[in-house]
Formats: sequence, C-alpha cells, structure tokens
Amino acid sequence: MAELLRLEDPLTGSNCYILGSGGGAVVVDPNRADLPLACLEERGWAAELILLTHEHCDHMAGLDALRDRWPGAKAVCTAPCSAGLQDEKQNMSRWMEVFLTFQGKRDAHYMPFTCRPADLVFDQSWQSMWRGHTIRCVALPGHAPGSCGIFWDEALFFSGDYLIPGSTAALRLPKGSTQDYETYTRPFLDRLPDGLRILPGHGLPYTLDRQAAQA
Repeated sequence: MAELLRLEDPLTGSNCYILGSGGGAVVVDPNRADLPLACLEERGWAAELILLTHEHCDHMAGLDALRDRWPGAKAVCTAPCSAGLQDEKQNMSRWMEVFLTFQGKRDAHYMPFTCRPADLVFDQSWQSMWRGHTIRCVALPGHAPGSCGIFWDEALFFSGDYLIPGSTAALRLPKGSTQDYETYTRPFLDRLPDGLRILPGHGLPYTLDRQAAQA
C-alpha cells in the first residue's frame, strides 16, 4: 500500500499530494519546488510520475525542479494543460501576485514563469499501472482548459480545483468555460459515488457523502 502525504503551500493554499511505495513516488500537483523536493529527499523516494490536475501555477510550480532532480520522472497531463504550462498568461503566473494582493497578502512576491511541456499527454483519458496501483485520469474542462480528475485505485479522487470544501467551481478565470463545465464536467462529478475519498486542490480531504450533505 502506498503512503499518502499532503503538502500545503502556505502562500497559495494549494495542495501537493505524494504517494510513496518501494522507494518511488507519484507526485500530484507539485505546488512549489521546495516542499515536495524536500519531502521526497527526506524519505529517500524518487519521483517517478508527476500528475497534474491542471495548468495553473499554484499546482505545478515545482514541476521542472522535480524533473531536473529525477530526469526519469514523467509528467502526465491533458494536452491543453501541457500547452498552458508553457504560457505565463494561461498558467496564471503572470497574474498570481495581483491575485494574492487581493487576498490580503500584500507582501507576497510571485514571479511569472513557464515549464517545459509534459512528457505524456492525453485528450480524454489516460490509464496506467504503477507499482500495483491503478491510475486513471479523465479530462474535466471548465475551471481551466486542461483540468482533469485523477482516480487512484478507484478509491481516491484528486479533484484539482473542483469539489473544494465550501466552494463552488471557479469558472471565470482566464480560459475558464461555464459551457464546458456544465456539458462535460458537472455531470461527471455528479455521478461520483458516495464513499469516494476526495483529495481537493485546496482544503482538507474528505469522504464524499451527498446524503449527509443534504440532511
């Protein structure tokens, strides 16, 4: 069984998740360079797969640092996400300092940046095995063109910037699409089964229980 860790960026509030097993690791959304890198080094784990839920900078700022440290690591995401990694506007890094200022973090500094394209890209879905675990990624546009959800053994669901506790999906950011969300993503999310463990891009993980939420 893989060990699951959550690393929260104190600046942006975004989550990075690391699943380690047998000296290797899968990293979901490397939110910054130092946190996941230090965590992996401390445990002696080598990054082997890096999965991205979408292209926004607070979810992938550490991507190239991990690939530089472990050149064999493969980054996986949707084709639109891969394109967005390479564009300061699309990855939101050009606007992040302004966004943080509006959140009251007036002393925050956030430099625009780009990352190299992903090593493995997909359009609608991608599935693979890693050390006995099943990984399934599904494109879920709306919040960003490259958004996707990631299933781990069909028991965990990394939802990115969907299903964040106490929040609705943010669809009005640059390149966001209400039409894509209502057509493709919302119906998919509505079909997720109760009992599924949700690991959101911001906030604490929780178990999906719609009946309890409606009570």
